[in-house]
Amino acid sequence: MRRIVPNIYSDDIEKSKNFYTDFMGMELAMDMDWILTFVSKENKTVQISIFPNKKNKLLDNSAIFLSIEVSEIDDWYRRAIDGNIPIIYPITNESWGVRRFFIMDPNGVTINLLSHL
Repeated sequence: MRRIVPNIYSDDIEKSKNFYTDFMGMELAMDMDWILTFVSKENKTVQISIFPNKKNKLLDNSAIFLSIEVSEIDDWYRRAIDGNIPIIYPITNESWGVRRFFIMDPNGVTINLLSHL
């Protein structure tokens, strides 16, 4: 594993943006309208992503889900299949440069496993 990023939903994106930039002192590294990613100024692998709080079938509008960057994403996908891990979003090359799939952990938490292309 390369890093783990918590993802949270926000009812007020502007307040979240101000909180993480002004109070927490983080930089806004990515703003794609449907996701904001903030990074620490001191350590770029320290990150948090914020999503608008809208109903999402894949994530069932959980309060939190995790993104875990891994190497060899196809190996992880095979491991999930072999281990009968519930796959809730199939392995996909996304237009923004990641290859990913979603699984469900035993507690109902969605985990987004990804590698950068």
